[in-house]
Amino acid sequence: MVIRSLNAASSRERRLWKLIRPFVPKRFGWFYEGCPAVPGQMWYAERKVLYETIRQYRPQVVCESGTWRGGGSTYFIASALRENNSGILHTTEANSEFFGEATHSYGTVLSSLLPFVEFHFGESAAVYPPLLPKLGKVDAVLLDGAEDGPQTFQEFQVFEPYLGPGSIVMAHDWNTEKTAVLRPYLEASAEWTLIQLVPPPQSVGFAVFRHKV
Repeated sequence: MVIRSLNAASSRERRLWKLIRPFVPKRFGWFYEGCPAVPGQMWYAERKVLYETIRQYRPQVVCESGTWRGGGSTYFIASALRENNSGILHTTEANSEFFGEATHSYGTVLSSLLPFVEFHFGESAAVYPPLLPKLGKVDAVLLDGAEDGPQTFQEFQVFEPYLGPGSIVMAHDWNTEKTAVLRPYLEASAEWTLIQLVPPPQSVGFAVFRHKV
């Protein structure tokens, strides 16, 4: 059975969810629903691995590209950082409408997560090059930009000098064109080790690599 997410559910699946929701474990429901008031992408298995990776490795500086409306990866990374009680997520969004929705949501219904998120308006290629020297290091990065293999790899190269031993790289759409250049590079690298992979059909591919310590 393929478990996606409430945001990706069909009308029939949403009706069914309303019926079974009271009977499913709370933790399952949380990964499936996210925050119902804030739309979010990524599927159940991807959200779970993302959250558990941040909880386990306790990164202090996390970066991602593409906040969207804030209820997907941004929400689950920030929630994990809150549980860790440390760390900051830097997230970029180039769409002014989505950026406005996300910042409004985190200023209202998700205000408890605000201490763990810093929102940046603009393309990641414009935001991160001047920001990274100020941060000094990146402990974890989520690559989930456009469906463009060379662009994803170029984005990784921006972060690579700041990714030291023990750092984490997470890549969404591992089985698509998005990571067509990055994937062979990481798989062949002596510096990076694949520690988790969510394959189809539970994901379009979600890979987690760790830099050797």
